[in-house]
Amino acid sequence: MSLSELMDKDAIQQVYIRYCEIVDAKDFDRMDEVFHEDCVGDYTQALGPGVISPNRASLIASMHANLGPDSSCGATHHNVLNFRIAVDGDRATAKVHYYAVHRGRGRWDGALYSMWGQYADDLVRTPSGWRVARRVYTVALTDGPSEVVAGP
Repeated sequence: MSLSELMDKDAIQQVYIRYCEIVDAKDFDRMDEVFHEDCVGDYTQALGPGVISPNRASLIASMHANLGPDSSCGATHHNVLNFRIAVDGDRATAKVHYYAVHRGRGRWDGALYSMWGQYADDLVRTPSGWRVARRVYTVALTDGPSEVVAGP
């Protein structure tokens, strides 16, 4: 493996770490640091048929709705692990496991909702660094009431 490939893989891992930091800070408008403007997010397996975000703006709006200040979700803690990254020039694929815990508020005050799953992503190199261009989001296990992350 070349030094360049190692540097690309590290830079891509940092995209996932930055994602966790941004989500947990609830600073969703900074997702331009993670997702390409035209990224497509496929959430069908986790949320049902046809749940696809056609671009970054849609993903950000969904985060505001499901995790933001007007939602049932309070503090969160996201973790990423088991990085499997393949770089091919200015494109890459990644499969990354995640674990996320969400504390409820309002009607769900104090409840915890935990999720374990995988991001299967296509990434592209941009002038600003690596960005997710397509995400297939899957959930393997959950625990607790999903209503904690179901919006207002």
